[in-house]
This record gives sequence, C-alpha cells and structure tokens, in this order.
Amino acid sequence: MGRKPGPAGMERELISAMLERPIDVCAACPLHAGGRCAFVPRKVAAGERLWEQGEVPPEVTFVKSGAVALTATDAEGGHWWNGVRGPRSLLGVEALQGKPARARAEVVTDAALCTADPSSLRLQMVTPSGPAPLELSAALVPLLLEELDRRSEETQGRSGTALSRVARFILDHSDVVASGQRGPFSKRHVASMLGIRPETMSRCLAALTRDGLITVGRSITVDDRDRLEAVASPPRVVVDAPPRRRRKALRSE
Repeated sequence: MGRKPGPAGMERELISAMLERPIDVCAACPLHAGGRCAFVPRKVAAGERLWEQGEVPPEVTFVKSGAVALTATDAEGGHWWNGVRGPRSLLGVEALQGKPARARAEVVTDAALCTADPSSLRLQMVTPSGPAPLELSAALVPLLLEELDRRSEETQGRSGTALSRVARFILDHSDVVASGQRGPFSKRHVASMLGIRPETMSRCLAALTRDGLITVGRSITVDDRDRLEAVASPPRVVVDAPPRRRRKALRSE
C-alpha cells in the first residue's frame, strides 16, 4: 500500500485534477463567458494532426476531453520539447498573433475539442458589442499563463539523469503510458520524447518498480509519490568552497 502523499504531492494531484477533469457541459467550461461562447465544439479521432511545427495554427483549440501530444524537433530532427495536453488546455495560441507553432499538435486519443477562428476571436475580445469581451479575456488569460508555465517546465524535462526524467514524466503522465505500440504513448515513444534509449527506459522502469515506487502493467501506477518526487527532483549537492588562507601581515621593523 502506497504512502499518503505529502504536501507537494497533494498540491500536484489537486492541480492535475483541476486541469484534467473532462468538461461534460458547456456551462462548466471556463470559456463559457457571459452565457455565450466564441468556440465551436467538434469531435476528433485519435491520430488526427491539428497542425505542424512551423505553421500558423488554423484555429485556437480548447480541449474538452481526450489528449493531444505536442512535439517539437530541432534542425537535426531530434526531439527537444514534448508535452501532453488534456482537458482544460488551450492550444494554438500562437495563431492569435499570427505566429508559427513551436510544436506539432496531434490527437492521441479520441477527443472533444472546441475551436475558434483566431481573427474572429481577436475581434470579439476587443469589440464592445461582442459576446462579453471582458469575460472572454478574463477566461483566456489564466489558460494562456498555465500553458506558458507548462511549456517552461517541459523544456526542462530532458535535463538531469535518465532516471529523473522518467520519474518526472510518470508523475505528470502515468495515465497515458501504455505497453506495446498501441497505447497513446508507448514506452518507446516516451523514451524518444525524453531523449533516452528504449532499453534505458526499460531499466529505469525496472529500477523504480524494484524500489516499490511504481507498478508497471498495461499502464503505470504510482505507489509511492513522495519518493518518486524525490527521484524526479534530486537535491542539489552544495560543495563548500575551500577555506581561504589568511595572509600573514608583514610587520614593519
């Protein structure tokens, strides 16, 4: 039986629940400003690509349910930034400024999305006669800030040891990692995202399982969140500077 999560673990679980709880009715959506919404709902099947890295997203997209993968590659084709977005995530925000997307967006599970034309959305946010422009802006800003925070955290996901990278990913996305090649994110896919070899990924999972931190089956279950968080964020070793030698004062004769 796993240990009770500490304050940091409880805070992470609370934030995760708030962000990943699917939206069943429009009235529960943060974008349902003033009783009206600038977004149009649509169903999207797993595997559909929303836009490519480097192109301006055709729509600003809000995730109601399901999961979307963001993948950015460098000039040599290597993964340098990756993320997973679930319900209550706002994507394609670059389109509001007509800028190219920093990452490719692909739906990895059947999803319910709400989309808005960027030009129309900008107009509605500044036009007094539009559908509650102040409420709409107030609803968008927290979502934009949350997305920026998550991107900042994810750009650090490829730093540290292989074990700490795997631990960080499991803490955030254990529900989407599956064995084999049929899951939304196979172990091989996750290894590529984290910049490690698949066999290294397997050794890390085996080590975390052996230490009682996780259970690996068709999916991954976190058994000891506190210890897993410690592995994900190992304490920095502070090296004390050697004591400075005192110079002997020259005595005047």
